[in-house]
Amino acid sequence: MNPLALGLRLVLRGPRATQVRFLLMTFGCALGVACLAAALSIPAILAAHDGRAAGRVVQGGPSSGALALERKDPVGSRPLTRIFISPPVTGTVPLPPGVERVPQPGEVVVSPALRDLLAERPGLKGALPGQVVGTIGPAGLTGPQELYAYVGRTRAQLPPDEARPLGGYGSRWTAPDEAAIDDGTVAPLRFTLCCLVLLPLFVYLSVCVRLSAEARSRRLASLRLLGLSVRDTMRVSAVETLCAAAVGAVLGVGLHLLVNAVVAQTGWVGLAWYPADGLPSAWTLAACLLGCPALAYLAGRRHAREAALRPLAVRRQAQPGKPRRWLAALLILPGLGIVTAYCVLGVLGIHVEPSALTSFLVPAGALLTGAGLVLALPPVTAWLAARVAATTQRLPLTLAMRHHEATPGAALRVVSGLVLLVYAASLTQGVLVELDQVSRRTAPNQEYAVPSRQVTAEQRAAMTKVEGVSGHAMHTYPTPDQSGILVATCGQLEKFVRPGSMRGCVDGRPLALHDPGTAPYDLRERGRTHAIALRDEDGRAAGNARFTVPEEIVTFSVAQPSALTSTVLLVPPKALPPGLHPAGAQLLLSGAPEPEAVQATLDRLAGIAPTAQIDPVGIVIESLRQLSIVKGLLGTGMILGLVIGVAAFLVSATDRAMDRRRRTATLTLLGIRTRTLRAAQCAQVLLPLAVGIGGALVAGRLAESSYLVTGGGAVFWDGEGLPLLLLSGLGVLAVAGLASLPMARRHLDPELLRRD
Repeated sequence: MNPLALGLRLVLRGPRATQVRFLLMTFGCALGVACLAAALSIPAILAAHDGRAAGRVVQGGPSSGALALERKDPVGSRPLTRIFISPPVTGTVPLPPGVERVPQPGEVVVSPALRDLLAERPGLKGALPGQVVGTIGPAGLTGPQELYAYVGRTRAQLPPDEARPLGGYGSRWTAPDEAAIDDGTVAPLRFTLCCLVLLPLFVYLSVCVRLSAEARSRRLASLRLLGLSVRDTMRVSAVETLCAAAVGAVLGVGLHLLVNAVVAQTGWVGLAWYPADGLPSAWTLAACLLGCPALAYLAGRRHAREAALRPLAVRRQAQPGKPRRWLAALLILPGLGIVTAYCVLGVLGIHVEPSALTSFLVPAGALLTGAGLVLALPPVTAWLAARVAATTQRLPLTLAMRHHEATPGAALRVVSGLVLLVYAASLTQGVLVELDQVSRRTAPNQEYAVPSRQVTAEQRAAMTKVEGVSGHAMHTYPTPDQSGILVATCGQLEKFVRPGSMRGCVDGRPLALHDPGTAPYDLRERGRTHAIALRDEDGRAAGNARFTVPEEIVTFSVAQPSALTSTVLLVPPKALPPGLHPAGAQLLLSGAPEPEAVQATLDRLAGIAPTAQIDPVGIVIESLRQLSIVKGLLGTGMILGLVIGVAAFLVSATDRAMDRRRRTATLTLLGIRTRTLRAAQCAQVLLPLAVGIGGALVAGRLAESSYLVTGGGAVFWDGEGLPLLLLSGLGVLAVAGLASLPMARRHLDPELLRRD
């Protein structure tokens, strides 16, 4: 009979156990391929986001008379982008992507998400003056949850020094103003997702295609003894493996498409996208539909070849070869060497700046350590099992250790997924700690800076009385021609500093300002005269005012970042002529730091001056948005890794229990109690798992610390997450021990005791 036809017949018409194994392999490969497709689709989703963002960037060039002005404000961790457009009296205006009609003065076109948000938060309407007359289509948005608006205004309502001619929108050479993730974050994200998803996924797919490896090897050995050639025996094995992997790959791609359609617009990962963005590319389809069967064939080829070349040894269950220690050492020693070297530099206090070398060595060291950790489990646990079996007097422990000593590779398939999950969890925590330093702010107050030239005197007065604003002052940033100056009273200054930190302030005369926490006081400032250019309410020059820095110093402390940094002089408001203010000054406001209070204050300020640039000092909108996206992607990676690790454990543990049924029946016939068998089974699973998790915790902390040392942040050692990781490891051990108890059954089929 043709070996291909024989292989198909064994799959379709074989015993029920063979058909069940085929279904398990198929569904296991489907789950793995779905996770692989999801991980590989992330770059395509980010590229689609950046492409649409680049396509709507306002371009200059030949203008039809239209003006445009962009404003961006934070709404939670999402930016609200407003494009103010002043159409000309005659002529046409270029249409923004996704917009059917350019809004006229008094009209607003918003994104669907912003339309829904306006219904929930009426206070936001002040930032969008006008009537909503339409919505922006998908072509003009980076995602379904983006907050974006085009606002029609007259030419007189736009600041003449900031509005620019509108020539068009984007081009294929235009870079996006707001990439989903900046280049500096892509590398650590890709590296972490590889550790979280791809390493456990490779192990999981290897487990799935090796289901019932012992029974399949005996069946192939029987075919070889019946006269089938070595080549035909290999072909029969390949048919079953490739059929399961190919069907599973197709089902996995279909599962990915279904999940993508459901999850895409929910924003569950911190980034919402359109379902079409998540469709697998040609390379992704090739990796899933061709890579999975190829991996399945390579994983099953070694044992199939052994059955074809040594059929008698396989049928008689000869002692398997010892694990290859050199392969584990080849991977884990260089990996541990790299991460340990950077940890030593951190202990010595040597700050390693991020560079191309560190961005290559640290991920490479972490990946080598993770792979070597898994490959080192069989030889290490086999050696440990031999030592325990030689010293213990307990029968369950002796049975477990002797069996594990004989077949250490079987336990590798059971526990490797969970070990990699614990290892990757520690790495992920290090990445989150590094990224969290970007936006961490623990200030007692929140500052807001509004350029004085963008608001009128009435608007400034209204802003100082807004609910949520506790203090106000006029401030100028230091320039080469002018030092930083604060126009405020002592009571106003107190609203911007840490409570109880201000000393030596007296109202009514100029005073020197100094924050001892930033830098030593420059004695050369004493007696220096500063000329301050003044402007009236219409922005016209109104002469100069001169102030000399006195010897009296007001000391204070502010939370960084702050607009008061490098400000050297405090000027009382009465020292300036009425109606005049320093040129280039900004209105500085202070309020509560809670996120809800900050958002409400921003809404009220935008309602007073819709076109003014309101800068919440210390809040980087893009960093908040990207941090939300990265946390969402890492959380998704953790969920995928958890699913893969648990699935690998359950599948391999169940399969191993099926392969051990005959051995369990033999021990039961010899009088071994079920309780003893269950204890032995539990110990046989917990030994390699405990060793692996212990190694994963140590190696993971080293890899995490090496990433923190080379990440450029101030945190080198993260001790806050260690208790959680330890509890997680103990939880994994407890769940694995409980899951292994039902594997030893009391009632067994006597047919299992038959010998060939």
